[in-house]
Amino acid sequence: MKIQCDFCGNTYEDYLEKCPSCGAPNPSHHDGDKQPRTIEELKKWYEDRQLPPPETTRFFIGVDYKEPRAFGIYKNADNEFVVYKNKADGSRAIRYQGKDETYAVDELFQKLKDEIVHQKAKNGSRGKQTKADSRLNKIKTIISMVFVLALIVVFVIDGISGKRHSGYYNYGDVVYYNDAGSWYYFDDDDDDWYTTSTPSQYNPNNTDPYFMGRSYEDVDWESTDQDLIRNSDETVTDVTDSWAYQDDHSSDSDSDYDWDSDSDSWDSGGSDWDSDW
Repeated sequence: MKIQCDFCGNTYEDYLEKCPSCGAPNPSHHDGDKQPRTIEELKKWYEDRQLPPPETTRFFIGVDYKEPRAFGIYKNADNEFVVYKNKADGSRAIRYQGKDETYAVDELFQKLKDEIVHQKAKNGSRGKQTKADSRLNKIKTIISMVFVLALIVVFVIDGISGKRHSGYYNYGDVVYYNDAGSWYYFDDDDDDWYTTSTPSQYNPNNTDPYFMGRSYEDVDWESTDQDLIRNSDETVTDVTDSWAYQDDHSSDSDSDYDWDSDSDSWDSGGSDWDSDW
């Protein structure tokens, strides 16, 4: 699956950890090592979410399932990984066939996550239904949509503004990194990064004099290290490699895909079984 880099606009495969063009981290990799990369890891991810059996979800991991209406992945006799979809009429569409297990697993993984979100949304809609007058429900829906759209606009504008100023800064010979409003500074005594509050010198309307680059690769460290590091033998390290940054980006978002068998029900009949994917 292709995604677009928020920083340079380049498109690249979403299983890559960084944009190959500018080096910006892939936001879909905030789960770190929790991202399944093998069929066995995908099986475990599925089991850990306590999802219904494959016969219910129609996702068959490690199985060449022949019946109609199924998504799946398996390794064939030629040691190739096959990602497939069996349509409603029993015909098969091959999403991927090749030697790259990571790529193959990610294709089905992304589809599985999308389907979980779809099923949860349907469950939520059913749970919120009432016997109120249909006109009143329509009015409430319109009001809610307007409110949600307003919130989305606010968050999008705020997010765009934050991302626009993300990158490395030099304030008072101290290197900072702005991650859409979350700040880190490099302590050259400890040779490590730490979280901090927004620098007092930071002015979103006047960043150019202090801005060094969006990614670690964008900064000319050879010409700046000597001015920023007291010990000339040391260098500024990439903030994305630090514990402070990784801890902030390692929250278990997988919990969003946990399944509650007591209240959630899976209905695969609503899936589009006629398309190729």
